[in-house]
Amino acid sequence: MRGRLASTVATIVAVALLWAAPAPATGAKTPPPPASLASDTIDAHLGYMPQRTCSPSAKPGTTALLKLLIATWGGSSSGISRSCGVGTTSEHKEGRALDWRRDVKYASHRKSVDRALAWLTANNGEVAYRLGVMYIIWNQRIWSLYYPELGWRKMPSRGSYTANHKNHVHISLSWDGAMKQTSWWTGVPVTEPLNSKCGVGGAHACLPTIARNGKLAWPYQHTDVPASFLPAPWTVPGIGGSPQVGRTLTAVAGTWVPDGADVGYQWIAGSANIPGATAATFEVTAAQVGKPIRVRVTATTASGPAVRVSAVTNDVVKARFTTVPKPTFTGPVATGQPVTVEPGEWAAVPDTLTVTWKRNGKAIKGASGVGLTSYTPTSADTGKKLTATVTGRRAGFYTASAASASVKVARGTFATAPAPTIAGDAVVGGTLAADPGTWQPTATLRYQWYAAGRAVKGATKPAFTVPASLSGVDVLVQVTATRSGYTSTKVSSEPVTIAAG
Repeated sequence: MRGRLASTVATIVAVALLWAAPAPATGAKTPPPPASLASDTIDAHLGYMPQRTCSPSAKPGTTALLKLLIATWGGSSSGISRSCGVGTTSEHKEGRALDWRRDVKYASHRKSVDRALAWLTANNGEVAYRLGVMYIIWNQRIWSLYYPELGWRKMPSRGSYTANHKNHVHISLSWDGAMKQTSWWTGVPVTEPLNSKCGVGGAHACLPTIARNGKLAWPYQHTDVPASFLPAPWTVPGIGGSPQVGRTLTAVAGTWVPDGADVGYQWIAGSANIPGATAATFEVTAAQVGKPIRVRVTATTASGPAVRVSAVTNDVVKARFTTVPKPTFTGPVATGQPVTVEPGEWAAVPDTLTVTWKRNGKAIKGASGVGLTSYTPTSADTGKKLTATVTGRRAGFYTASAASASVKVARGTFATAPAPTIAGDAVVGGTLAADPGTWQPTATLRYQWYAAGRAVKGATKPAFTVPASLSGVDVLVQVTATRSGYTSTKVSSEPVTIAAG
């Protein structure tokens, strides 16, 4: 199990390069990075730490970040402080949340915000770590440093344009970020998070800040940030990882655990212990969807056990299939010929795959079901566009679907088209009978008798009485087969020579 995030990532090999953010204004001089930034560590972070007190005055790091955003990408301030009696829990009430005024209805605003948020969240949130960002809300979506695997998530509507953060970007900071005590401002990566003001109440003294000149092109040692989050140890247990089916959560016992203690764990979903979940890690399953997760840590020494419980995670969300391939058809797509759809390789593997066959975009009645990977087009499909939609379902996953490319259904061809045979007496006055054989599929048959290569007028029945005029002439019969949705097919018999009567 990892310890402090700072000590963990300190072992990662760094690659020296300059941050590729917007360049400073022409003529601006960028001072060299302080020696402390030659370290390849990233700031330790506690994750989400909500408002607990009320001190709404704007904190220096919050003010500095808001000014940086406005100076670089425009916009204005929608405020930092919020009165203690307004609304519910909010980091605004501790002066460590900012609202940057930008509006989604303007393309230029969206573009500037996209650039700023890409800067903050790139490399699994390196700049967010270095600024002490906890989470960002914009246009009814949220990004959390402590749930990086989940990326940007859609939020439920809060009922108004402003409440859905469509006219401002909200950024909440840790206490280190709010107090301007992170590496972005001091050059010293955080190793022991504050979670309070610095220099008061027993917290370490505030570190001096670096003169930053307000520009983003500040060169520092680039650090490869882990793709998953692990909180720094604190006075209560912490949880690393995202609350999503299939992901592994890791308990960080905390600084309160005595040296040499025997540490035990119990994971909790909602209010109930999860049976058998007593290791330091826990893989989230479908059974926890919609429930928050906590971990209870018991540290036992000779003097007895001590127990502390972590804060809850967000409610567990369903996972998503990481690969949803586009299904493909095999074989010709024609009336009367079975078509097979190949669903491709899904990841994760679905519990079930349902196939819905569609004609011109509409589901074909009776042609939908689990595992129904084959369909035989009928005459109703001829000339229409055939598609197959494959839907994957798995417990604890969002249902996903993918549709094949559309293919126009060609006319079918008869599987068997036998040449007719002629029975009877091939003599003047005799009757000849055409035997068409067995056609597959069945067809409507038309007959035409020929003499010396020319059609005999009126001779369109299976039976034909030979007139005297055809003595010594070669006679044959031609059969024309038709069926809706199929290509019309003509076949002829071998000729017979008519003898004199």
